[in-house]
Amino acid sequence: MSKNFIHHPTSGQKKHPFWFKTTMILIGLSLLVIVLTTAKFILMPLAFSAFLAMVLNPLVRLFEKWKLGKAFSIILSMVVVIVVLAGVLSLISVQFTQFAERVPEVSEKLKTVSSQTIGFLEEQVGISQEEQSKYLEQGVNNLIDQSGNLVSSLVSATTNMFTVLGLLPIFIFFMLYYQEMYKTFFQKLFAAKKGDYTHVDSLLDRIQEVTQNYLVGMLTVIGILAMLNTTGLFIIGLEHALFFGVFASLLAIIPYIGIIIGALPPLLFALLLTDSLITPLLVIAVFGTVQFLEGNFITPKIVGSKVSINPFVAMVALIVGGQLWGISGMILFVPLIGILKVIFDQIPDLKPYGYLLGNSIDYNKEE
Repeated sequence: MSKNFIHHPTSGQKKHPFWFKTTMILIGLSLLVIVLTTAKFILMPLAFSAFLAMVLNPLVRLFEKWKLGKAFSIILSMVVVIVVLAGVLSLISVQFTQFAERVPEVSEKLKTVSSQTIGFLEEQVGISQEEQSKYLEQGVNNLIDQSGNLVSSLVSATTNMFTVLGLLPIFIFFMLYYQEMYKTFFQKLFAAKKGDYTHVDSLLDRIQEVTQNYLVGMLTVIGILAMLNTTGLFIIGLEHALFFGVFASLLAIIPYIGIIIGALPPLLFALLLTDSLITPLLVIAVFGTVQFLEGNFITPKIVGSKVSINPFVAMVALIVGGQLWGISGMILFVPLIGILKVIFDQIPDLKPYGYLLGNSIDYNKEE
């Protein structure tokens, strides 16, 4: 009998033709998309909770070693995280309050730029102010027509966010409290023979280890990016450097495009509220340098040593996740691909798919 917990087909078993397997895979993927779309109201908070539970698990085990009890250790771990997050958010909010005081100045600057643009179009392109006003009025009317849908979407998104935030602590607590029960479930479900749980335990431990390292690595990357962004913006003399630096680093949790989106607010701030064109160019230089360091040194060294995902697959996961679950999907689907790769690399029948998802990792060599 095979030592793996996934059974291999024997000579007595019927092998299905390639077209049948391909058809079944496509049907399965279609059903998966339908389930992910229709059940995202529960799958999304469950996915976030599972990732956060894996991150908190080492801290919970540390408190358990101090004889604090399982339930109290879980609650204390969540309290520690909430306190840390509250401290970071309070620091950012102070900076944001100071930045908000400049909003009227930004509005006046935008009016000036708008009037200059209107004058330029009238002189160079030949479009009169009346025609420009007509186009602007049409745009405003279209915006008003769309505002109803926009407001309803914002209300829905806000409601969903508070719902998820309310469910997260509950889900995390029970996931950590009953983790041994879940482990036993997978042992009974996938063991090749009763009592032989070695390979199931090895796979589950590997998934948890790699996922923890991946998530902790991403948090480390965000912290490093926050320091680099803030230091660079402070050196070039941009106001509110801490707010812009931390904000851009938090968006880096969205792979590839997050740091670009995070660079836009400080760039626009520098363009509108500084008298020199050198400052916006320096802002571009700071974020370009940080992006180069992050893509070539920081993330590969901290995160890529554990899970190396094919960039093309990561981009596809990013697009699909955004389409199915919005911003939450863009955050969740890339680490989910990393977990799938770990599973595929450990199961002989699925190793080709693991190879397709990214560079193979010799786990035995790491140990």
